[in-house]
Amino acid sequence: MSRLYKRWKKIPKAVRKPLVFIVGFAVVGAGLFMLIFPGPGWAAIFVGFAILATEFAFAERVRDWMVKELKRIVKKLQVFWHRLRQKIRSKHSS
Repeated sequence: MSRLYKRWKKIPKAVRKPLVFIVGFAVVGAGLFMLIFPGPGWAAIFVGFAILATEFAFAERVRDWMVKELKRIVKKLQVFWHRLRQKIRSKHSS
């Protein structure tokens, strides 16, 4: 993987940044489209921002915020699921 990274960084910035911009926003755009139509919209949006974050600071901040919010949501779902399982167990044991 480091060979690929080194090779990628050898590409001139004037070529690399526009390429990342186009591909990243295309993936984000496809993700937004998939929010309306069938497809993994949120996953594509996350991947698009991950692509953009390789070259752009604004996208890195957005990606970091998205990861933080996703972790927060997952934690809330875990707590909810745990409480739900406890309620189900208590009903079955009575």
